[in-house]
Amino acid sequence: MRGVTSRSSASVAAVSGPELQEAAESVLAKVTVVLPDALRASLAVSPIFVSEGDAVAAEGVDMAELRGAIRDSRKLHISYADEQGRRTHRTIWPIAMAYYVDVTLVGAWCELRVDYRNFRVERIGSSRVLDEHFDQENGRLFREWSALPKTRPAG
Repeated sequence: MRGVTSRSSASVAAVSGPELQEAAESVLAKVTVVLPDALRASLAVSPIFVSEGDAVAAEGVDMAELRGAIRDSRKLHISYADEQGRRTHRTIWPIAMAYYVDVTLVGAWCELRVDYRNFRVERIGSSRVLDEHFDQENGRLFREWSALPKTRPAG
């Protein structure tokens, strides 16, 4: 069973790190046990390939804390550098993560710009989860962010 779960959870490992990979493997192992044999076999030969990717690792933000802030609807204060290296300090409402093979983004409502923004995690110089919560408005923020164009971000 371990081989099946390792291959099937490769996409989780590629974008989220070892903690979520272990959790994905655990869940998948439990699901695999209760699947009928015919479905279990198709899971083992799933036609999925996940490349290593070359996304730059985030150093100024702890990805587990970021995912926790999204889950708990907690505001995040970040120091952020744009493409030209200009640094700003912002309070964002992290809504979702977007994973590309070469970049990881956090989709958020930005209080500074009063609009939705995508922030490249490798450009976050520092971050701090705030005690202040924001209202997800029954999923409205995620729906609006999701409706925005999702093109691969430039440099």
